[in-house]
Amino acid sequence: MTHRDITLLLADVADGVEVGTAPTQAVIRGGRRRRARRWAVAAAAALAIVGTTGTVALAGLPGGDGGRAEPAATRSSAPSPDVFHAEPRRTELASGTEDGKDWQVFVDMWDAPRDKAQAEAQLTAMGEYQGEWPGSVRTAADLVGKRTYVVQRSYQGDTSVVMENSQPERDVNVSTDMESAGMGLSPQAKPLRLVVGRIAQTALEVTCDWKDGTSTVLHRVSGREADGSLKQGIRSTEGSQDRWFVCVAPKGTAYADARVTGLDQ
Repeated sequence: MTHRDITLLLADVADGVEVGTAPTQAVIRGGRRRRARRWAVAAAAALAIVGTTGTVALAGLPGGDGGRAEPAATRSSAPSPDVFHAEPRRTELASGTEDGKDWQVFVDMWDAPRDKAQAEAQLTAMGEYQGEWPGSVRTAADLVGKRTYVVQRSYQGDTSVVMENSQPERDVNVSTDMESAGMGLSPQAKPLRLVVGRIAQTALEVTCDWKDGTSTVLHRVSGREADGSLKQGIRSTEGSQDRWFVCVAPKGTAYADARVTGLDQ
């Protein structure tokens, strides 16, 4: 091929080049229309673009096998978007039957919204989802960056909120930290026999003290009992960086205190 031949080929290729902010795709389209031309000609066109725009446009040019590489810009490892759950993730903490009546305790964990738009969507969902609405929340902005938990007790199908809070996403319990509450096993019951608490991931053992001087010691548990109930104990919960526990006082006594008595070293 003479110098004149090369000059004519380059002029022919240059006529089809679209000069813009991202010329690589134009070169790729031109390459598809001129598949019969040599790789050397396509490379020369790319080098001509480099000389015009100062942009390296070799990425994505046709290869010898007729295929093409993915443009470098789309291969960059962009961070995955945060997974935001518009609905809560529910974990059953304990359940049982007493005097032929069923009771259950579960916690709903709401993700921390990243911005006001997510917070507004979550606030709407909270109102629609069994009327859950943290007492400390006044506007959607109050939810941004905060996880919300709502603990509910069900007794013979009568469900009510017994514990709730919104807290910064990175606010977790450590060591023997505990947040707990005592309540009746049923909505009408006066003795505070049912105890629910939030503790650190490292907690291995919790002791619930009763007013009659006795105690119940809890350990980490999972799964159901043979009768289908959930054993009282310490459980991991979906969507929470803490662990939770539930314990029930024997009949005739009530809640006095609860404390973490064992830690994972």
